[in-house]
Amino acid sequence: MTDGPWIDIAPVEEASGDLKRAYDKILATRGRMPHIRSVMAGEPLVVEGFAYFYPEDNYACRSIDRRLAEMIATVASAANGSTQGGPAHARQLARVTGDESFAQAVLNDYKSAGLPAQEVTLLDYVWKLTRTPSHMTRADIDGLRAAGWSDPQIVATVHVCAFFAYMNRISGAFGVA
Repeated sequence: MTDGPWIDIAPVEEASGDLKRAYDKILATRGRMPHIRSVMAGEPLVVEGFAYFYPEDNYACRSIDRRLAEMIATVASAANGSTQGGPAHARQLARVTGDESFAQAVLNDYKSAGLPAQEVTLLDYVWKLTRTPSHMTRADIDGLRAAGWSDPQIVATVHVCAFFAYMNRISGAFGVA
């Protein structure tokens, strides 16, 4: 657990201009202002930009379902070594599936979680992209296609994976728990 956030957060009631617009968007979808979003208040357009990637909107993805998006977020966060993100998204996955033990298994070792081979292939891709992005090749994409994933699903997977690389780094940089 951290003692953060380690940076000043602009309170909702003091926001104006671009920041108020961003906060209003987040408040309309979340009902509250999470620290993970407000720590970026020094750059209001950044806050506004990522206001569109909230869990309830499936991180702005339509080609994958919420269960899969949360599995990607959980595995990407675990691969990032995020002690906050992995458990947080495992909790989201448990809410979505109604199965806490399944969500914990995905967090602990997705390869042993009893997933279909197609999903393991996708999560292997997520793990590799997170841990060694410079090692990605066309063969990785071809392997996803061969496993039955469409290009829009691959794009959504990369988006969610990359978004949680970003969010995990924000969390770590500013001590957001």
